[in-house]
Amino acid sequence: MDHRFRAILSVFLLALAWGEVSYLPGQQPTVSPKPASQTPAAPPSATFQTRVPPEIADLRKQSRSHLRLERPTHAVDVYLVAADETAEVLDAPFCGGDEGAKQYSGHYQLVSVVDNALISRLDLDPDDNFVEKKPHDGARLYRDPQTGQDLVMLLQYGSCNNESGQFFSTDPAGQLYAIPFRDKDGRTWRKVLTGPDGAIPCLADGSSVFCSYANNLGYDFCAAYAFDGANFQETTKWMTQELGEPRKGLNASGQATRALFDFLSNLSSKSYSAAAYYFAGKLDSAATAPAAANSAEKAKILEAYCTTRGGQCLVPEKMEAKAGASAGGAMTFQVSFETPDFKPFTMGDRSSFEFRVAQTADGMKVLDLPPRLP
Repeated sequence: MDHRFRAILSVFLLALAWGEVSYLPGQQPTVSPKPASQTPAAPPSATFQTRVPPEIADLRKQSRSHLRLERPTHAVDVYLVAADETAEVLDAPFCGGDEGAKQYSGHYQLVSVVDNALISRLDLDPDDNFVEKKPHDGARLYRDPQTGQDLVMLLQYGSCNNESGQFFSTDPAGQLYAIPFRDKDGRTWRKVLTGPDGAIPCLADGSSVFCSYANNLGYDFCAAYAFDGANFQETTKWMTQELGEPRKGLNASGQATRALFDFLSNLSSKSYSAAAYYFAGKLDSAATAPAAANSAEKAKILEAYCTTRGGQCLVPEKMEAKAGASAGGAMTFQVSFETPDFKPFTMGDRSSFEFRVAQTADGMKVLDLPPRLP
């Protein structure tokens, strides 16, 4: 065999070997022992095409992110991809990206694959975009601390103080679905806010904690949710000014403050059913107790109070806990409000109003209604 022929053969064999073991960055090749049988192996190109169909090979090449969700009987590969993806270089820095970083945009989808078979596609928000070297740089793997299940986490830049997060999982067949966040007051959310670093700590019970800072109020708003296999169910909520370590604010005062804020905010936004969950005081001048009304009836009474009976159901602007407890053991707060035209609300010579919040078997509940015009 002459020298030129041996050189050509060496190059040819090297090319075949490279095509056989090539893999994506971050993946590790699997090395299997050679069988003892002398039966000739199938041609490498045929083996590759059988294992990885062209559609799946294209996903691997084009995806912004690739995650593998481990399941008891199989693994599900999830790809973040946009067929029309474009990139631009940021010419100035801001909280959501550094100067010179690439920002990727397009109509993104999550695509699930099991055993190299495409199972499902899930369209994402058309405004989703991703920036290099930031928490919102693509899809991330999130292992739920309570169940140990692998989930897909997608963060998006919200402001200098927060990122918004969405979570996704797959059913046993590999079909993708979005995981909703369900609050005890009946509201459901697609997204949840967390801090600008995207960190998600957990409580001792395994609940995932999401905290975000509200600059206008000077509080961190925190909520803990437990994943039940299909939903994130609220376990507790609180507000705190322990900005360095918000979990320290998980106490009776922080929970009472949050219950009062949610009650008043839901009234101001006309979410009366949600507001009814937080109220356990007297509902009318006849001293009708909450026990005499179901949730729907309470919501109707609250709506009437705010719309036809003179109740000033405004946005809370400032909330201050007063030292000590009231005669009934409830915590007392002074609250000031803001009018729809962003001015301080006053009634006579009063600019703040007293509310009591009590611990009940069903959590923190508000005992007083907003001020009412005479």
